[in-house]
Amino acid sequence: MAKRPKQSRAYVCKVKNKKARTSSSAEYFQVYTEGGEAMLFTSNDLDKAAKRAQKNPEDVVTVTFEDPEPEVIIKEVIFEVPRKGFFTRLFSKLFKK
Repeated sequence: MAKRPKQSRAYVCKVKNKKARTSSSAEYFQVYTEGGEAMLFTSNDLDKAAKRAQKNPEDVVTVTFEDPEPEVIIKEVIFEVPRKGFFTRLFSKLFKK
């Protein structure tokens, strides 16, 4: 059995071809790897790669995508009740425990 390659992450986005010639693609799919390498693919390149992956499923390394758990932040608000006068009576009635 072949050794599995180390998995790394990549960022994929569409970019516009800034100096497009008549026969070239108007846009590319940029793949930027964790190692800092950038690659450009046309939609035709990606179609060929998808067909190749379907034809050779034994060579495809399975990757699972998991969303991170949301962080729950609990804030406690404490009101200080004045000690004397009108506001003491008002706040003590509003915030009785």
